[in-house]
Amino acid sequence: MSGPENQSPKLTFRLAALLPVLALLFGSHAAALQPPAEILIPFDAEWRYHDGNEDLGTAWREPDFDDSAWSQGPALLGYDTSDRRDQWPEPGLQTELAENLVTYFFRKSFTYDGDIDHQRLRIAQIIDDAAVYYLNGVEIARSELVPEGEVGFETRATAATNPWAGHDTLVVEHAPLRTGRNVLAVSVHNHNPGSSDICLGVELSIEPATRVPVALYLSWQQDPTTTMTIQWHTEGDTGEAALHFAPRSGGSAATARADSHPMVYSDRLVHTVELTGLEPDTAYSFRITNIEPDLASPVYQFRTMPATTHRPIRIAVGGDVMHRTEWMSEVNRHAMRYDPDFIVWGGDLAYSDGREDRVQREYDFFRVMVETLIADDGRVVPVLMGIGNHEILGGYYFGMGRGREGYEDSDAFREEIAPYYYNLFAFPGHPGYGVLDFGDYLSLIFLDSDHSGPVEGKQTEWLQQVLEERSGQTNLVPIYHVPAYPSVRSIDGGVSRNIREHWLPLFEEHGVQFAFENHDHAYKRTIPIRAEEPADDGIVFIGDGAWGVGERVVHPAEDTWYLERSQSIRHLILLTLKDESRDLKVISREGKLIDHYIPPPGRPRR
Repeated sequence: MSGPENQSPKLTFRLAALLPVLALLFGSHAAALQPPAEILIPFDAEWRYHDGNEDLGTAWREPDFDDSAWSQGPALLGYDTSDRRDQWPEPGLQTELAENLVTYFFRKSFTYDGDIDHQRLRIAQIIDDAAVYYLNGVEIARSELVPEGEVGFETRATAATNPWAGHDTLVVEHAPLRTGRNVLAVSVHNHNPGSSDICLGVELSIEPATRVPVALYLSWQQDPTTTMTIQWHTEGDTGEAALHFAPRSGGSAATARADSHPMVYSDRLVHTVELTGLEPDTAYSFRITNIEPDLASPVYQFRTMPATTHRPIRIAVGGDVMHRTEWMSEVNRHAMRYDPDFIVWGGDLAYSDGREDRVQREYDFFRVMVETLIADDGRVVPVLMGIGNHEILGGYYFGMGRGREGYEDSDAFREEIAPYYYNLFAFPGHPGYGVLDFGDYLSLIFLDSDHSGPVEGKQTEWLQQVLEERSGQTNLVPIYHVPAYPSVRSIDGGVSRNIREHWLPLFEEHGVQFAFENHDHAYKRTIPIRAEEPADDGIVFIGDGAWGVGERVVHPAEDTWYLERSQSIRHLILLTLKDESRDLKVISREGKLIDHYIPPPGRPRR
């Protein structure tokens, strides 16, 4: 990141320097991040079974039930009256059962002498059609096709399947596992007694339990193609805060220890690791230690940014994020449908207003991020967060009677009026504005629109320098909160006028083609504007901040000289970069396309 000199200290780990030593400690591939599971029952284990078409009640589930008179044989157990036995998965049909029954009963004892705390069970199953699992007499899991409610001898599967349909896995937390002898009992249910097949195959394993962190969020502080900043929270001191990481494609695993500090107005701790020396456009796995004492996180992944736009780059953009958790969740999920490389929020995040009595809003904000911004494959989508008025006590640096003359250009002043923002987020850090450069195809310029510091003065001087230093960049894209051209509020508002006076001439001079604005809780796209007049070679201002907030009534576009489109609707903007092309699609809270803007070809490199 290029920015003001008084940036916060960063804890940095260089992967290349650590690998030779850490490879000896953690092995040679990413699999080392996941401790190996211990198999308690293999797929080809010998099982006791009852296929006598007899209702056994519930006693058969108990560990002390006498099953000595039952038949036994190795898995896979079942029958198949079709001509498709050669399609059964390994180890194949080993034990023939009686045909055309509704319910079959199975039992398998095993001994476990390890630690029963902080563990979970994993059931890998090959089942036709449905199964219910009991450990030591207690139901622990059901396969997908078991109906709800009490299950008995006459219970049928809700649909039919086949043994070759693929493996399925169930994870059991807090299982009633015992030290010594245990019994897994299973009832398998046909969809109908005339079915052509039935199957039981189970691999039961035990592995360390995991805990999902109460907050987990990624960003960048430096080059997004070779670095990643990972932040998470714990409920107090849970032990050494660190993470293990490795390339997903194979290679050495390494450990990075976190820089930790207390969360403001909270008993939580905030942990930060910045990884550097990574490879561009590369997926990495990581696992966090001690989310709770002796309990690590699941294995997650991240992806560094590419150095060029040889593939499409997708960025979900918006602002004004969380009036209600359900509104934020809704738009988050629409964003994730597009597999974005990252997300940009231009301020007004949790709406805690910097107040101690609103810390729960911060907790809810991070909870929703964990619930909705981690993909099914474990990829955590980075989020870059700018500052808005609802991060500030009083909304602006001059609010709550402080006056413009009360402004202090100091970290302490900013942390006093924006306590959560500067405490929780690594980027942009002090003084509330910064820039990230993505290869030679994109520079994102985050600005502070009179919130923790003034638009004019040092920030405008910094902005001029940043733009001058990036004269060869294809896309120069500013992001800030208060709009220069609002869709709801008056264009004569003081902050809007200030932005038009101090920032827009610099945007125009240095070839900015579009800028993201927020704050008004609506959607807008302006016509191209230069020198506060319509101009074919002007700047388009897009956004107005309505990710997860209540919508406001907009100025009608047909009656407002600078508006091309305006609409009262929650939305996200999907910016796609590919080679020299740029594409902006606007997706509504219902997941529908409501606007599509294609800027002219990228500005020539000078």
